[in-house]
Amino acid sequence: MSARIRTYSKTLSLGVVLSAVWLAVCSSAALAEPPSANPSTMSFAAGGKIRMNLNVGSVEVVGGTEENIKVSWHSSRPEDEQEVSVKLEGSGTKEATLTMDGPGNRIEYLIEVPKQSNVNIDMNAGTLEVRGILGDIEANLLAGEMLLRLAEPTHYRTVSAAVTVGEIDAPPWQVDLGGFARSFKATNDGDSTVRASLLAGEITIRSE
Repeated sequence: MSARIRTYSKTLSLGVVLSAVWLAVCSSAALAEPPSANPSTMSFAAGGKIRMNLNVGSVEVVGGTEENIKVSWHSSRPEDEQEVSVKLEGSGTKEATLTMDGPGNRIEYLIEVPKQSNVNIDMNAGTLEVRGILGDIEANLLAGEMLLRLAEPTHYRTVSAAVTVGEIDAPPWQVDLGGFARSFKATNDGDSTVRASLLAGEITIRSE
């Protein structure tokens, strides 16, 4: 098989997987909760664990200095913003849960959390960017693009990524992989861990 045919086959397979996952996600994206206040905020001290259950959209998770979880969103169609549902649980504890849903990929979300937090993100489809987090990061995305920006790669004890169909780009470790069932793992003397997984799409891990 020629290189051109192999490239076309890989691209076609990735497109088929992405389309199938996207249709499955969007078909079940009906809101079960009433519209939420924009922004939605809950107090949460640094050092805790935050679990995020996200559906579809463009999501940015940012670590900051405030001791709260703040979720805000924007769309070029204002009527879409009224269809967003945000549920925050766990105020005053060391563990919090954020559940978020909205009208497909037309919404851009900003999630601000204490930078010294451990975050566990499960997202269906779209684009996910995480930056400014100094604790453990676990990010799982079904289909789309994931970008993890790490303040200092040596700060992390373990960094690993796996994609079923797609690409992994991690310049700090000279990693550039593409195709089917690709993964890498790096270790250091740091304190925190990073784990990223993706069914179909691209994972990028780089320094901030």
